[in-house]
Amino acid sequence: MKRFLGILFAAVLLSGAFAQTMNVAWPYKVPPEGHFNSMAKNAINLGIYIDLMVPPLATYHWADGTYEGIAAESFGFDSDGNYTVTLKKGHTWSDGTAINADDLLTTFNAKYLTGATVWNNLEDVVKVDDMTAKFVMKEPSVATERLILTENLRPTSVFGDIASRTAALRSAGKDKDSEEVKALLNELTEFRPSEYVSGGPFVMDVNSITDANIKLLKNEGGIGSDTTAFSDVTVWNGETETVFPIVVGGQLWYATHGFSPVQEEALVKAGLDIIRNPYYSGPALYFNQTNPLFANPVFRQAVAYAIDRDENGFVSLGESGVAVEYMTGVSDNLIGAYLDQDTLDSMNTYDFDLDKAAELMTSLGYAKGSDGIWEKDGKKLSFEMIFPAEYADWSAAAENAAQALNAFGIEIKAKGVQFQQQRQDVYDGNFEIAIRNWGTSSPFPYRSYLQPYDRYNGQGELAGEGKGGGMHYDPNITYSGGAVNVLDLANEAGKGADTAKIKALVKQLAVSFNETLPIVPLWERFGNNPLNRSKVDAPPASDPIFLNSGTDHFMPYMIITGKVKPAK
Repeated sequence: MKRFLGILFAAVLLSGAFAQTMNVAWPYKVPPEGHFNSMAKNAINLGIYIDLMVPPLATYHWADGTYEGIAAESFGFDSDGNYTVTLKKGHTWSDGTAINADDLLTTFNAKYLTGATVWNNLEDVVKVDDMTAKFVMKEPSVATERLILTENLRPTSVFGDIASRTAALRSAGKDKDSEEVKALLNELTEFRPSEYVSGGPFVMDVNSITDANIKLLKNEGGIGSDTTAFSDVTVWNGETETVFPIVVGGQLWYATHGFSPVQEEALVKAGLDIIRNPYYSGPALYFNQTNPLFANPVFRQAVAYAIDRDENGFVSLGESGVAVEYMTGVSDNLIGAYLDQDTLDSMNTYDFDLDKAAELMTSLGYAKGSDGIWEKDGKKLSFEMIFPAEYADWSAAAENAAQALNAFGIEIKAKGVQFQQQRQDVYDGNFEIAIRNWGTSSPFPYRSYLQPYDRYNGQGELAGEGKGGGMHYDPNITYSGGAVNVLDLANEAGKGADTAKIKALVKQLAVSFNETLPIVPLWERFGNNPLNRSKVDAPPASDPIFLNSGTDHFMPYMIITGKVKPAK
């Protein structure tokens, strides 16, 4: 009997040990293409789960508009209008080096090289004491505050040399267009550390990396290592079609992938909870505007009228694909906080209207041929639309949009491309029409406008990505409000703390976007994220934490802070 109880007790302990693992998913590239330089493309950053290894300074809570420190102990504006951040004491990186103020300088000096937006309003970052740094701003800015606080801390032991040389060049008056800074950017892009040095609660086990998954082990001494309820995290690799059977089979306990309505039904039948959190973004049609027709806003307006966005959203994500209404380039859930009701009511909602679409095409001099395809001067309209093949929701959106445009008389061939390559093709301008995101998960609208006007228009997102000019959109436009440069307006809307001024700039951006449609938003994504509550003890779906999105995503935050635990 005693032997039986001993075996039973050991089994309970063993099952408890296994229950300490958290199973999540994110697509990644394995070495040698995948690497450990978190500031260059193809890094094995694991998407939102980068926070588990290089923690953000703070997390923004969308429900009440407050920040909670993660790596930061305290933060705020000085009396002189600058910003100070003090890090939490007593923590170390996985290579044994101390986490301190030097890492703040390293992080932001290195980000200067990558063209980080935060430097549009930063003049310098200086060390105050061992744990504190001051961010010298051109002017106080709540948007800059967010960019500082949601940045992931990087280790000086890895990036310190490049960062310090960057700071020296900047102090010498060398800007991002100088040959010296470009050379350092290239050095950063090509840099390949031998390991992923972690300052968060978990560290990547580089020997565990396979095509199937990666193991993140407990990083004792890292920030959050004393609050997380898990001993390790398994990150499964792959896009929707790969991870779906793993979720249904019970090996994967939470996933952010865009599951189809049929897949969602199977997840519900498997007993999984569906979290429908707002993403504040979704898919849009991007046009390579080296084509003069694509550069004409009348054509883009015709395309908008020719697609039934309600249908497009439903076939893509069921209840979680909600058609964009106001067509401002910003989430319908966010824009109302910046625009008055009269302005909202004046927006063209581009409701599905084939007659209106045909009227616009006729105004451009096009007529339908005997085969029903629009043509002009004997040339029929025929284009290729690329989409990320592994994204089930965007794939469905592309196929439906292609069908709608073909039915309207614009011949479209929808082509799936490997998801990282498809994004790079857009950065490189190697496309005709493409599905990429409109909007982004930020409470500040200017960040949404920087998606078409900056990221997909030549900048890219990480070091070395933006080399091909993107969609080649001319930001100098004329609309009912006059002649403006929308990129300048977007950057200006990210400056200052004057709410009235910011709202006025957002109004110009929203109205000009609505009138000219530089891109055509389709629908806003709400999560249909399966959560296996038999494995994971998490707050109820009604909890306000689930309003968090993007860089403030609730799952890595809850893993770090212990607000999600192994199920009892």
